[in-house]
Amino acid sequence: MGWFSKKKEQPATLNSARYRGKPLLILLENYVLDCIGCLPSQTVATVTSITQQVYGGGDDWKTTLRSTLHLDESLDENLRQMWTHNQEVARQAGQPLSPEDFARMVVDQNFSSLVD
Repeated sequence: MGWFSKKKEQPATLNSARYRGKPLLILLENYVLDCIGCLPSQTVATVTSITQQVYGGGDDWKTTLRSTLHLDESLDENLRQMWTHNQEVARQAGQPLSPEDFARMVVDQNFSSLVD
């Protein structure tokens, strides 16, 4: 199954079965959304609070995650480049690619070992 053949999923909520018992999963998806400029401003306080509850740290939740998970700072730019590239691929294929679907796919394909 490719990036564009996946059936569109409903928007994520903290209470959905996908995230139950997996706070890191939703934090990583929101990290991706933030990097590509698609994290709603009203969500920042929630992810900051979850990050602080789970991992400690200050108000910069992304720095806390990068430090805790040993992620390179170049990740942010790499995610932006992936988003731009995959939007173009989706456009050429005539398929929609929502930011949320992109974030889920990136996390599932690249961070599953951290989440499981």
